[in-house]
Amino acid sequence: MNEKVELILATADDAELIHNMKYKAFLPLYEKYHDDETTPVNEKMDRLYYQLTHANSQYYLIKLGEENVGAIRIASKIKKNQDSEHCDNDGNHEQDESEYVQDVLFISPLFVLPEYQNRGIGQAAIRQVFDLYPDAVTWRLDTIKQEKGNCHLYEKCGFVRTGGEHIVNENMTLVDYEKTNVSIRKFRNEDAEAVSQLLARNFIEVNSKDYGIEPMEKLAAHHNAEWVRQIAGDSHMYIFEWKNQIVGVGSIAAFWGSETESILLTVFVLPELHGKGIGRTIMRTLESDEFFTRAGRIEIPASVTATEFYRKFGYDYKDGIKQLDEEGHYRLEKFREVKP
Repeated sequence: MNEKVELILATADDAELIHNMKYKAFLPLYEKYHDDETTPVNEKMDRLYYQLTHANSQYYLIKLGEENVGAIRIASKIKKNQDSEHCDNDGNHEQDESEYVQDVLFISPLFVLPEYQNRGIGQAAIRQVFDLYPDAVTWRLDTIKQEKGNCHLYEKCGFVRTGGEHIVNENMTLVDYEKTNVSIRKFRNEDAEAVSQLLARNFIEVNSKDYGIEPMEKLAAHHNAEWVRQIAGDSHMYIFEWKNQIVGVGSIAAFWGSETESILLTVFVLPELHGKGIGRTIMRTLESDEFFTRAGRIEIPASVTATEFYRKFGYDYKDGIKQLDEEGHYRLEKFREVKP
């Protein structure tokens, strides 16, 4: 591809152009899957106008040289719904005064005209929007599971599947992808104080809702920098940074010295960044560690607050018993087959 791919911010004046290109781009998929309720082929012009003019949405024309060859839309979600996995795309004008979460952004949709596909244009467009929104913590999108080329495109751009799937019909399933812009490294001794403070904030600001403030203040005092260094010395502790700030931590260790069992410890994210995919990034990192890949059983002492989060990763109550231990944790476990 010799010609330069360029993104141009679209306006309401571009609505008809985008509408026509979108129809041409998605018509082959509609004829293949007959997804009447989800296809952009059936999208009304007033919804497109809304997306072009609403505060949580920016459309960009994708140009190849002088030609308009597609478009990409970047959307943010409404702050009051920040635990949701999907942005507000329903055209509800009652939400015009809402605040939007600018550090979690959605690509919805991205399309290139059929005659320009398979030329690297989509990948170039995605790379450019990453540069346009450097403050994004997390990017999210969904795509058709059966379209392997689309999945490969997003994975080349650093997206990973979250596990979420939405069956549209017997032939078509949408799968959720996300990309978090955190850097990952191993723990260093000088991180101990910052990690201790991160833990303390979670105990006091988050876990206290389930356990009360006084026990959590005591727990925060106990989990000081010295405690963090001790845990890091007995485990593989990972640090997750965004904009040169520690925003997450996670550890995995052998379970009482076992080579076939392991335990997850100190999985925490800064409270203001909860729900933005960093926790999932921590779990994926820990589940790639050698302590995990060699183990047939992995245990987690889970707080009441975090239990349902871990269960989404396949962990369940140990021995099938839902019971708090003496430290106020649910003991969760996951079994996996280990190849010799």
